[in-house]
Amino acid sequence: MIFEEVYKKYKHIIHYLLKKYNIQYNYDEYAQLLLIKMWELSKIYNSQKSNSLNAFLYSRLNFYLIDLFRKHHALPLIDALEQEVKTTLNNVDYDSMLVFQQFLLLLADKEQQWLLLKFAGLKQYEIAKLLNCSVSTLKNYQKRIQQKYLKFYT
Repeated sequence: MIFEEVYKKYKHIIHYLLKKYNIQYNYDEYAQLLLIKMWELSKIYNSQKSNSLNAFLYSRLNFYLIDLFRKHHALPLIDALEQEVKTTLNNVDYDSMLVFQQFLLLLADKEQQWLLLKFAGLKQYEIAKLLNCSVSTLKNYQKRIQQKYLKFYT
């Protein structure tokens, strides 16, 4: 199937989804990303496995857009909170700060993010939402951090 035909017939899906989620800021950027995804999906569409191309494109583009929201909205907030915590830590005496930074180097990226967000005062369910994981995963991060903390400071 030629993509130009697919685009002419199904371009309304892109604009419908953007209006559904009330996208006004970066409308063109999201529209382009959805267009690229539509092109990729049109290449892998199999009429024997899926009901209709319309339903296939709508559901896949909808989930893709939700994933984009999660990626774009969580990262700036995490960065801002990490900066706030690091600024607070800079007010602590220099030796303590160096020791803490050495400890942070022992942690995996997600563990560092969890610890800094926890220091910022967020609750577990809020951190889970920001990091796109479950609360039980966060509890595992917490256990691993506690184990590393005990090894490092004793």
